[in-house]
Amino acid sequence: MNRAVAVRAVALIALLGMAGLFFATSCEKRSFEVETGFHGEAARNKYLAAQRLLERMGMPARSFADPSALARLPPTKGTIVIPTRRHTLGEHTSQRLLDWVEQGGNLIVVTWSLWDDPRREPDPILDALGVHQFMNRADEGDGDAGGADEPPAPEAPPPEVAPPPEPEAEDPNAPVVGTVDFPDRDTPLEARFDPRFHFELAEEQESKVLLEIADENGTHFLTLRHGKGLVTALTDDYFLANDTIHELDHAELVYRVTRLGGHRGPVWFVYGDAFPSPLRLVLRYGWMVLAAAVVWLALWLWSASRRFGPIAPDPAPARRELMEHVRAAGRLQWRRGGARALLAATREALFERARARYPTFESLTPAEQAAHLAGRSGLAPERIAEALTFKSSPDPGKFAGDVAILEKLRRSL
Repeated sequence: MNRAVAVRAVALIALLGMAGLFFATSCEKRSFEVETGFHGEAARNKYLAAQRLLERMGMPARSFADPSALARLPPTKGTIVIPTRRHTLGEHTSQRLLDWVEQGGNLIVVTWSLWDDPRREPDPILDALGVHQFMNRADEGDGDAGGADEPPAPEAPPPEVAPPPEPEAEDPNAPVVGTVDFPDRDTPLEARFDPRFHFELAEEQESKVLLEIADENGTHFLTLRHGKGLVTALTDDYFLANDTIHELDHAELVYRVTRLGGHRGPVWFVYGDAFPSPLRLVLRYGWMVLAAAVVWLALWLWSASRRFGPIAPDPAPARRELMEHVRAAGRLQWRRGGARALLAATREALFERARARYPTFESLTPAEQAAHLAGRSGLAPERIAEALTFKSSPDPGKFAGDVAILEKLRRSL
């Protein structure tokens, strides 16, 4: 048996060794990069890279996930970037932002609605400035290029003369890039935008344009003067996002657009657009009522915890007699149906006294016993016989009478 186990163990080890050798000689170790996306704050804040960039460039920048941060606006030398749909701002907050811009603020917004969409919601900021967004539609085909009117192909060159090389065709899939010139740059600044959309500006607002970036798909970036400040409209937030800010000159564009018009103040990124919860609304608008309720509750608890006068002494423990316990034990037995047991115990006590006084008592018949006890106690023989034969009813009064008779007979002996 031991030899067979040893042979199996050696075979298993050899098999494992061959499998390991095959794996080492036939497999190759390779490493792969797996895209896991952003983590932590970068996963929550799509514009964290732009914020960090401005901080490195010496400009204070902050991000807010709650649009209620706009309840108190920054100084007019600052910049507010709102890349959301602005559903929760409302007309009142939008007008406050426009008033802030008129005093000198720099506002950057993205529009997510089309001017010709019958279901669009009004944009209180860009509608007031005459900035309208449209979707680019694909051009229709030009039809068949061939036909009878097509000019004849040129004659082929002589065989001894090589044709000149044709210029390389541009890549049809190359991204479309928008450019803009700045006086302090030798080359135009390049940026990419969503090619599906473009801006059209009302004629009366054309004189207010300070900066414009366009490509072959139309205008995507417009900066307009509004009072003492600036409003920049964007068709998309491509150059602001974490995963695309490193492309082309997007990082420089972020820096320049936040400093247009000499703005050097703080930059706010308000990237949240969710409606506040009921608890947040209560804390924001009903905090005075809530504070008053807390104060009232504290005063009520304080008043309820006060006492008046000295502490009342503990009552003296009640003293009970032995017969009270006996009566309580008897009542308990009666409630549990122990009436016959109590009568039997009383009868046994009577017979025990009778046997001690009259040894021949148990040899007498029940009638003779009743007559003998009647002569000693003066009670009627019939009543004594009834008590001795347990013919009492469940009535408490009758039970007490039988017990009293038996006890009187016991004492008379």
